[in-house]
Amino acid sequence: MRGEWSIPGGTLELGERVEQGVARELLEETGMGVRVLELIEVFDRIYAADGAIAERAAAESPLSLRHADYLCERIGGELRAGSDVTDVMFAREDELGSYHLTETATRILKKALLWIAARRGTS
Repeated sequence: MRGEWSIPGGTLELGERVEQGVARELLEETGMGVRVLELIEVFDRIYAADGAIAERAAAESPLSLRHADYLCERIGGELRAGSDVTDVMFAREDELGSYHLTETATRILKKALLWIAARRGTS
């Protein structure tokens, strides 16, 4: 997704627990230390041979990825773009449309914002 805005993420290292991988990837990509709170959503994305997102069974595709998005709490660090990202920023819900996120990323971010509001007792 080079050149596109997205949610930070990456691949687990051998022997790494999910929570450790989430915290490590966020630190590497955004400079922020986080505490992983809870799972928001898991989804599969299947890619065709040309790299485009495919709408077909995983058996027909050379690459199928399972994504797990987590709600995290910032516990430290300074926001900065890591070596494998071009830019990083905080955005308000009413600004999400200007970043041309995928439908899935937008849905997950909106779900996370609802969970944050519920945790704070606001809506």
